[in-house]
Amino acid sequence: MTVRVIAVDMDGTFLRSDMTYDRERFVRLRERMRAADIRFVVASGNQYWQLASFFDGGLVDAFVSENGHFVYEDGERLYSAEQSPDAVRSMIRLLEDGGWPYLVSGPEGALMRSDVSAEGWSWASQYFHRLTRVADPREHADEVVRASFLAHDPVAAAESVGQALGGSMDAVASGPEDVDLNVPGNNKAVGLGHVLERWGVDAADVVAFGDNHNDLEMLGVAGLSIAMGNARPRVQEAADRLAPSHDEDGVLVVLEELLS
Repeated sequence: MTVRVIAVDMDGTFLRSDMTYDRERFVRLRERMRAADIRFVVASGNQYWQLASFFDGGLVDAFVSENGHFVYEDGERLYSAEQSPDAVRSMIRLLEDGGWPYLVSGPEGALMRSDVSAEGWSWASQYFHRLTRVADPREHADEVVRASFLAHDPVAAAESVGQALGGSMDAVASGPEDVDLNVPGNNKAVGLGHVLERWGVDAADVVAFGDNHNDLEMLGVAGLSIAMGNARPRVQEAADRLAPSHDEDGVLVVLEELLS
C-alpha cells in the first residue's frame, strides 16, 4: 500500500489516560507526514469543538466527529447526518425510562436536561464543549441527530438499548462507560469516506488506529488497521496489528516506524 491518510481515534488511542499527548513529538511527525504528502484525520465519537481544542491550526486535515455524523475540513462542515424528530423523541423516552445520564446532539451543539446530576454533567462536558442545559430535550427534537449515554457496562447496555430501539438507532460501546446511539448508516468509516472521496484517496491507502467498538467499521475499511494494546478484545481481533497502549504513546511509536 501507499500510505496517503492516517486516521486516529482520540480517547484510548491518540490521547493518554489524562487526555494529553506528546505534542512536540507529534509535530515532528506531522512535518514528516506533510513531506510525504500524507494527510492526518481525527475520527472520534467526541464533538468537533472538543477535538479541535487539542490541536493548533493546520495540524489536522479533517475531523470526523461524533462517529461520522459531522465531518469538517478547515473549520467548514462538509457533512451532517439527519434523523427524524419522531425517532429522536422515542430515543429520548427510552433513555429517560432507563435512568441513564444522557446527552443529545446535533450540528450546532449538544443538550442535557437542566436537572442532570453533577456526575452526568462532568462526564458529558469532557467530550462536548458546546453543551447546553434545557428543561426537556424532546422539545428540541428537530435540532437533534444522535445521543450518548453513561452506563457502567457499556457493551451490555448497547445491546439492550439497540434491541429496544428496533433499528431506528445503532447502539455501540464507545468508551469505558460510554454508549453512542448513531443514525443507521453513519459511522467513522462512512464519515471518513466523505473526505477520502473529496481528496481522491482510496481506503486501501489509509492507516487507521482505534481501541473500541465504534472504531470497528473504520478499521474494517482501512488498508492497514491497528488496534491499541489497551483495545477491547474484539477490536484487537479485527485489526491487522497491535500498537503499544495509548499510555505508551502507541500511535506515535507506530507512526515513527511507518515514516522511517
